Amino acid sequence: MSETILTLIISVSLFALVFIPYLWYTNKKRARFEAKKREAITLGHDKPVAQHPLIDQSRCIGCAACVIACPEHALGMIDGLAELVYPAKCVGHGICAEACPVSGIRIVLDPTKSTTELPLLDESFQSNIPNLFLIGELGGMALIRNAIFQGRSVIEYITENVRNTDSSSTSSDIHDVVIVGAGPAGLSAGLTAKKNGLDYVLLEKETQAGGAILSYPRQKLVMTTSVEIPLYGLLKQRELSKETLLSMWNDIIQKTDLAVRCDEKIVNVNCENKIFTVYTAAGHTYRSRHVVLALGRRGTPKKLQIPGEDLPKVAYQLLETVRYKHSRSLVVGAGDSAIEAALALSKQTGAEVTLINRGGDFYRAKPKNQDRIRDAERDQKIKIYYQSHVLQIDPTSVLIQASNGPVSVENDFVFIFAGGEMPTPFLKQIGIEFIQKSKVIAA
Repeated sequence: MSETILTLIISVSLFALVFIPYLWYTNKKRARFEAKKREAITLGHDKPVAQHPLIDQSRCIGCAACVIACPEHALGMIDGLAELVYPAKCVGHGICAEACPVSGIRIVLDPTKSTTELPLLDESFQSNIPNLFLIGELGGMALIRNAIFQGRSVIEYITENVRNTDSSSTSSDIHDVVIVGAGPAGLSAGLTAKKNGLDYVLLEKETQAGGAILSYPRQKLVMTTSVEIPLYGLLKQRELSKETLLSMWNDIIQKTDLAVRCDEKIVNVNCENKIFTVYTAAGHTYRSRHVVLALGRRGTPKKLQIPGEDLPKVAYQLLETVRYKHSRSLVVGAGDSAIEAALALSKQTGAEVTLINRGGDFYRAKPKNQDRIRDAERDQKIKIYYQSHVLQIDPTSVLIQASNGPVSVENDFVFIFAGGEMPTPFLKQIGIEFIQKSKVIAA
């Protein structure tokens, strides 16, 4: 055998030794991702729940960095390109966008909610009114990590404005920024303002900071991801109970000496000569060159507009589940709040729980909650009516339009989780414009 042929055989062997296992491994992964995609379609989980990644496949270099980074395993590689293969698992925190080395991923809102009215905001979260900003749930993006990011980002923008503005001629009673709302977005904004040395005022309508977290049921688990909190450090936990999260925020407020003015509900905001005046129900006024609204939307629950909804047995949040031992509760909704409330009630001694779902599945909920509610239904801890809705609430019963006709369910308490209403009338009153199309926000 000549030396040339021997070299060729060795080269081919080495190539086959490397390439064949690689090809086998790649095909195996592709088959796994395709199976996951088919499963999502079969189960009706092929639509994102809220914000999610939009992948520009013309930029994708097939490195799979986003797939590796995604903790929910919602992304996969098919034909060498990244793809959102299991959209319902995505919670929209944007880690994939950060991991992408070619900036080929943006975080966008759910296209199925494209007709939802949203405030008109630019990339700095600034409304059509110059120097008035909206962040957190008002901007259309949920999730604690995103709220903290927005709070930090908007104050960095305002800090640059303040540094580039000659304020020597303005009155000393005019603040750099008034922040309205002390949930995660507002607290992050307040901490960043304090860190940057701004003259800030942070207002909260409740008696303590926390925002929408205050209305969560006791021991509710809050999902988040690693995020840097200004003046505090890195928040590493991915799951925290409501109590732990509130305790953490209180600890941050105390350690950083962040000033939060509670019991200050705003009733109006106007702007004259580039100076805002914020009015509160307590009769106070605050003047400022910038205003950040981090009001949230869960404080205004959406109502069903049905007879009997004004009865005292009807509630829109569940705080103390232990009160509902040996009682019959009916929960309305198919999202995470409804599922978590139904599960918490079902754990009480002697409790009977019924859940009303307008749809045929729980695809809007987190995958873990979907599994938990199916387990509870299978174990007969919760009775679920699908493709059903409530027609009327009476003192001792509820009339349901079930898939097979009207049904009367005897009941003691009703909990409605139909989502929250954005304070649109208030925002329009102060001059903020809205849009009715899908909106893209950078991760």
